[in-house]
Amino acid sequence: MFDGHISTIANLKSPKELRLQLAERARELRLTRNMRQSDLAERSGVTLASIRRFEKEGEISLKNLMLIAIALNRAQDVEQVFRLNEDIDLFKPEPRKRQRARK
Repeated sequence: MFDGHISTIANLKSPKELRLQLAERARELRLTRNMRQSDLAERSGVTLASIRRFEKEGEISLKNLMLIAIALNRAQDVEQVFRLNEDIDLFKPEPRKRQRARK
């Protein structure tokens, strides 16, 4: 498991760097909406302590991250995580949807 210091090959950022970057973007978005942390806590249903920890350390549960995204009107961003980007090819046969991983 990642300990926060190992860079991933795909994006060359550690999980900790990614978490802190995400937290900073959420903080900036909150501020552009002229919201205090307490306003976001009330609007999202996430505790003030959790919001403070998220903005300072990048630590938050997935559930609370989704609640914050909804409160900031950014639920569409969450919907894009892990979405497959498929190239459109009119002559390519339709692939079958995978049911399980290969052995």
